[in-house]
Amino acid sequence: MLFDIDFDHTLFLEYVEELQRHLFGSASFDDLMTDINQHHQKHHLVTLHLIKDRAFFYHCYNEREKLGLSSIFDIVIGALTENTYGDKIKEHFVTFLSLTPEMARSDASSYEKKVFMKNLKSFMMYARKKKGLFDNKLD
Repeated sequence: MLFDIDFDHTLFLEYVEELQRHLFGSASFDDLMTDINQHHQKHHLVTLHLIKDRAFFYHCYNEREKLGLSSIFDIVIGALTENTYGDKIKEHFVTFLSLTPEMARSDASSYEKKVFMKNLKSFMMYARKKKGLFDNKLD
């Protein structure tokens, strides 16, 4: 199985920081929020920023309407809380953020949830490479 390693949250923080530097230089979170719905890379990066810290997640979750993040939270929560058992990525974030399906206000599309999970699975590929567990043979 390709994503058989435990989730390394410290490495996840490094990944998000490295990805942001690569895509947007020294832009702040507020900078990323500008025109978020017209820029898919900002949208993807904001979803990753939201889940990297529990206190930040809940601060933004409580202000989601004001910040215009309701639909993003629906995507994140929906993706992470469905079919969780055995998925190390989802298990980590459901526990780390104390997520429940009821936290989502509406159902996100399956496409939006797949895109979000693709971003997390990209991190897992990054983690496997960093840990020296990546080989060119895919099972």
